[in-house]
This record gives sequence, C-alpha cells and structure tokens, in this order.
Amino acid sequence: MNRILLVVIFISLFLTGCGSSSTSPPPTKPTPPPPTAATTPEKNAPAVKPASKPPVKKPTEGVRTAKASDGTHKPSSDGPDALGSNFMNVEALREKLKVGRIEPVVQFTADPAKLAANGIRQLEGKHLTLYTDLPSSPEIDELPKLFDAAYPQWCEYFRVDPVKNDDWKVKGVLMSNKETFRKAGLFPDTLPPFLHGFYQGDTFWLLDQPSDYYRRHLVIHEGTHAFMSILLGGAGPPWYMEGMAEYFGTHRWENGQLETRIMPQTNEEVPLWGRIEVIQDEVKGGKLLSLNSVMGTMEKEFLQNRPYGLTWGACALLDNHSLSQEKFRNMVTQVKLTGGFSERLMSELGDVLPQLEEAWELFALNAVYGYDWKRNEVVYRDPMPLSGESATIEIDSARGWQSTGILLEPGVKYEARATGKYVIRDDGTPWMCEPNGVTIHYWQGKPLGMLVGVLRHEPWMGGEITPLAKTNPVGPGTSLFPEGSSILFLKVNESPAELKDNQGKIQVQIKRTSN
Repeated sequence: MNRILLVVIFISLFLTGCGSSSTSPPPTKPTPPPPTAATTPEKNAPAVKPASKPPVKKPTEGVRTAKASDGTHKPSSDGPDALGSNFMNVEALREKLKVGRIEPVVQFTADPAKLAANGIRQLEGKHLTLYTDLPSSPEIDELPKLFDAAYPQWCEYFRVDPVKNDDWKVKGVLMSNKETFRKAGLFPDTLPPFLHGFYQGDTFWLLDQPSDYYRRHLVIHEGTHAFMSILLGGAGPPWYMEGMAEYFGTHRWENGQLETRIMPQTNEEVPLWGRIEVIQDEVKGGKLLSLNSVMGTMEKEFLQNRPYGLTWGACALLDNHSLSQEKFRNMVTQVKLTGGFSERLMSELGDVLPQLEEAWELFALNAVYGYDWKRNEVVYRDPMPLSGESATIEIDSARGWQSTGILLEPGVKYEARATGKYVIRDDGTPWMCEPNGVTIHYWQGKPLGMLVGVLRHEPWMGGEITPLAKTNPVGPGTSLFPEGSSILFLKVNESPAELKDNQGKIQVQIKRTSN
C-alpha cells in the first residue's frame, strides 16, 4: 500500500474503541413462505430475447459513511487528528490500524449475596460467565458450553491465536425481568434502551426468547461483538459488525456440536430468525438494494429487523463467493476502520464488482432456504465470436446460470438446439429429464428441468438489474434474435436450493441461420 493511499483512507476513517451493539429483534409475526409456482406449462413460448427489467427498484447511491449515531457504538478519543505530527507517517498509520487485544471496561462486579437474594443463578464456562433468573433446564444450562464451542471458530475466522487468548472471558446476562438484575447491580443505569440484546465492554445482556434456537442465536451474535471488539480492538462499520454477528449467529447445534455460518435448509430449522423472509419482502416491495447501499446502512437503522436480514445476506454472499471470499476475509485486518472500511473493500474487489452485484441481485431475487452459494455462482466464459456456422457447448444440469461464451452479433438470426438426458431430481428414484423438462413438477411456472436462457449484452457493466433475473424457455430449441452484441446464458429450470442432486450435461448447438 503506498503512502498516498494510506493517507486518503485515514482521512475518511472513523476510529472506534470498544463499543456496543444492539441485536436484531425477531420477526413480530410469522412470514408466509414464497408463493407456489404455477401448475400449468406455458404454451407457445417466445424466442429468447434480452430480459426486461423486473419490477424492482435499485437505488443509485454509493457507499454512505456510517458513523456513530445513537450511542450504541461509542467512539474512542482517537480521531483523524489523533496522530498529530505523525499524521503523514505511514508506519504510525499502520500501527494505529493494527488489530489486537484491548482491555474492555468492566460493567459490574457481581455480589453473591445480591444474586442469591434476587434468585439469579451463575453458570460458568471457560469463556463465559452467564447470570440468569431463568430456571434450570438443559437448553439454558448448556449456553456456556455453546459459547465455548464458538470460541475456536471465531479464532480461526478472525485470525486470533486461541492459545495466547485462552484466558479471554466475558459476562452474559440472560433475563426474564430487567428489574431483577437492576436490583442485583447487574444492569447499569447507563445502558440505553434495547429490544432483545445489547453488548458493551466486558458484558452482553439478553432478554429471554420463546425459541431455543433464537436464544442461542443471540448468545452467539452478541458473543461475536464481544470477541471482535475485545480481541481485535474493533468491529468495522455497522453493516459489517452486525452482518458478521448475524452470519456467525446463524448456526446448527446438535449433540453438543456447533456449526456456525450455515445456510438454513428450512425456516423450521431456525425459528424466529426470518432473514430470508426479510429479503423476500424487500423484493416484493420493490426495494432491492445494491451492495453499496447495504454497506451504507447506518447504526440507528438496526433498531428494526430489516437491516439484519440485508447485512446477513451481504456478508454471507461475500464470504462464500469465489470472486470475493479471499479479499473479504482479509478485511479482518481492517476492522478499526469504519468510514473507510467499505471503500477499501470496494477498491480491493475492483473489476469483479459487476459480477458480485449480479450475484447479489440473483440471490436476493431468488432467496430461499437452502440457497446453494457455490452451485449458483454464475459461470463466466471469455466471449469469442462464432467460428464457422455453428458451435456446440455443454451445460451442467447441477449449476445455475452458465455463459455459452459465444458472442452473437446484432441483426443476425441464430438457432439454439439442445439434446441430452440428465437427472433433475433423485428422491431414491432418479427423475430422468430432457431439455423440455418434466411436467410432473413445475418451478416458477415452467416445467422442472426445462432448459431456459436469456441474452445479455456484452460487455456487461452492471448499473441496472441483471437480465439473468428473468428466464425464457429454450427447451429442445429456439430462435435467437440479438438486438446488440450479446452472450447467451443457459441453465435448467430448478430451485436454487435443489441443484445438488442433479446429474448430467446438455449439449447445446448454436447455429447462424441468416445474416
């Protein structure tokens, strides 16, 4: 990194010390599942043409600098002028941004007599002391064990030495009644109002939840805040801080084994979580936001459920996509940045931003439980003019959108012809399929397994909703009429959560038929 870039970044950053963060409230009412697809096939399917823009709106605003706004993430005394005469010193800047362990502010010291007088139990784990007024039960008493199981996973992801920090421990307060803890001296008067959870210093506070899953989710969510704030010395801007806490909090806990950062397979697996429904509702309401806009989420906006779903989705996408995973994970070294963090990430991603925006739009527009991040990555191929009169390419039935890589000229008519047999579902008995699909089951109004496609202008630089948001039937064959230099993208018609049991490939011939 050169001296000029460091100075520019430092001018825009907003350094914070150990702060606090409220957690997301669960949905106030169940969200209905997505509507079922139509049960009859389309007739007289039109030729594949460039897809029209779906009925969603995308703001054009860029990244907004997120600053502390409601007292829940308190800035330290260090600011852009804190370096004084060393402001232009590159080494001083690097030292200032270096992540590392800090000593958190102690929020209270428990008095055993007051605990007993107020019926508060103390549960001990290696990395968590939990105070609660809830009666003993396996679901409550195992929470310190859950927290300890998260510790090595936090260490691995955030590049923290688990041995050197083996003594790290925080306090948690799980309450059915705030006043009980106020009387016992475990609920400081300085805490701001919060709905479900709050982290500050060496402690987090949680109100009890009606769902065992969501209670655990909040413990891991707030634990992520504590881990980052103390062992890294910062947690980045609000979208990253909350998005990563949500991402880790989304978990699976079975037989004492913890798996974090999961994609839930069903809503029954994660009661009261509701993040997929949040994204679905955004799209239904015509409010699909760009990644830039999600990164501009202000801290005060996290007093409602909506931004938790969006920032979870953004972090999950960036952490799982092959074009962004490495650079996104490297941002752990930049968590003392708030105002400059998102700009730095965007700069690192550079040329692949249009593809990542496309991936974000495709996820948001097709968000379902069990969404398969890897199989739904768009397969890009370098565009090449059609050599001769025809060319044949293969389409994998177990992947989402795939570029044919053939550059089609405007004003020229082409024909696409598809052949092949493949498995579109295996529920013990393989469902054999051909490019016209199987009419025993439908997805989004078209036969399951049907070959579908869309023409996308080349080069594609983003700036509007991707044409891949819409599918057109191809089946065994169709005519192509490109209106500009275009690439044909193809896939089988299938839920983005149900690609893994597909097997086989489709051979597609693209032939020039007239000039």
